[in-house]
Amino acid sequence: MKKLTVEEIRKAAAGELITGNDESIISGIEMDSRVIKAGDCFFALTGERSDGNDYALPAFENGAVCAVMTDRKKAGELAERFPDRAVILVDNAEEALLALAKYYMQKFDIIKIAVTGSNGKTTTKDMIHAIMSVKYKTHKTPVNRNNLIGLPLTVLSLDEDAEAAVFEMGMDIAGEIHRMAEIVKPDIAVITNVGVSHIERLGSREDILAAKLEITDFLKEDDTLIIWDGGDVLTRKSAEGNYRLLSAGNDGRSDFIISDVVNKGEDGMEFSLEYNGEMEKFKLGVPGEHNVINASLAIAAASLAGVAKEEAKKGLLNLKAAEKRMNIRGAHGIKVIDDTYNASPPAVRAAIDVLISTKGVRKIAVLGDMLDLGPKSCDYHREVGKYAGERGVEVLIGIGQMSRFTCEGAAEYLEKENVRHFDKKEDFLKIMSDIVKSGDVILVKGSRGMAMETVVKKILE
Repeated sequence: MKKLTVEEIRKAAAGELITGNDESIISGIEMDSRVIKAGDCFFALTGERSDGNDYALPAFENGAVCAVMTDRKKAGELAERFPDRAVILVDNAEEALLALAKYYMQKFDIIKIAVTGSNGKTTTKDMIHAIMSVKYKTHKTPVNRNNLIGLPLTVLSLDEDAEAAVFEMGMDIAGEIHRMAEIVKPDIAVITNVGVSHIERLGSREDILAAKLEITDFLKEDDTLIIWDGGDVLTRKSAEGNYRLLSAGNDGRSDFIISDVVNKGEDGMEFSLEYNGEMEKFKLGVPGEHNVINASLAIAAASLAGVAKEEAKKGLLNLKAAEKRMNIRGAHGIKVIDDTYNASPPAVRAAIDVLISTKGVRKIAVLGDMLDLGPKSCDYHREVGKYAGERGVEVLIGIGQMSRFTCEGAAEYLEKENVRHFDKKEDFLKIMSDIVKSGDVILVKGSRGMAMETVVKKILE
C-alpha cells in the first residue's frame, strides 16, 4: 500500500491520539493480530463474540506500530506499555475503517470496476481481473472480503503502482452496497443478476434489486452500468439511471450478444460474442453455461477499460476456478465437483447442469440446505429437487432440515432407493461408502453455513 502517516489515519478516522507520533509511517492496515507485520496499524474491530481491543496488545507484540481502539481504559494501558507507538482512540472502529478507506481511495487515479449480484459475482470479478491483468496491474477483492469490513481492507491494500482494481460488493441488508460504492466510486459497475438470496431479510426481489442498484449511487453521467439482460426483475428498464447503460444477452438486442455456445463439459466452454460491430470466439477453461454469461459481462467491463479482444481471449484462458467454486477433482476413480462455497436456487441449477455435462458412469448430487430464502424456502428446495430429477441426476442426497423438500421434489422422478435424506452431514458420512462407487461423478453444494466442503474432503480421502 501507499504509506500513510499516523496523522492521516487520525484525521481520516476523526480520532484522538493518546500516545505516539503523528509523523510515524504506517505500511499496512490489519484487523487480525495474528497476521500483523512490522509497521502495520491494527484496527480493534468488535464483533459479536470478540472485542478487538483485547487483541491490540498481541498486535503490538507482533510488530504493529499503531492501534485504532474504542476502549479508553485499554487504550491507556497499551499507551503506558508502548509510549513510543501510536494509539488512536475513536468512537467506532468500523466507521473509522470505512472513513480511512474512503480517504485512501482518493489517493489513486485508476480504473475502478465494481461487481455485485445475487449469483456469479465472485466468478465475474475473477474473470474481469484475469482479463484486465493482461494489460494493467490490477488489484482485486480477495476471497471473503466483499462486505463492509472486507472492502475497506481491500482498498487499503492497494499497491502504490496499481493501474486498475476490481471490487466485489456483497450485502446482507439494504444500504451496505451504498456505503461500499461511496468508498470506491466506480467508473464501471456490473450487476450479474437478481435472485432470491437474502430475500428473508429484504422481503422481495424488487427490494433486492433496489439494494443491488446501490452500486450505481455514485456513477456519473459518463460512467457505465453493465447488466445481464436475461432476467425478469433486472432489466434495461429497471436499471435505467443517470449513467450509461450496457447489457449482455443472447436475444440479439443487447450490446454484447452471445451465440454459438458449445458446452465441452469439464473441459470448459466455447462461445461467440458480438460487440462493437464484430464477432469474436472465446474459450473458457471453467465449466458451466452460466459462466458464459459471467464471461460476457467481464469482457464488456474490460472492453470499456480499453482491453482489446485478443487480450480478453488471453485473460479468460488464464482464469482458474476459485476454491470451492466448480473445482473438479478426482480420487479413487471418483470425480467430485466441489461447488460448496454457497448456494441459491439458480446456482444449484447451474451446478446440476455442470454435473450432467461431466463424463462419468453415474451422476450423484449431494445437496445441503440453501439458507436465507424466506417463507418460500420449502418451494425453492422442492423445485431444485425436481430440476435434478428432470435433468437426469441418478442419485440425490439431501442434507439438512430444508433439504427434505429437495428430496421430495427429486422423488417425483427417481426411484425411492436413489433419494436419501439426512439431517446432518455426519449421518451421511457414516454410510457414504455404501453409496459412492468408482466411476461416479458427485456434485457437492450447499450454503456457506452448511460447510459442505467437509463432505468433499471425506470423499477424496
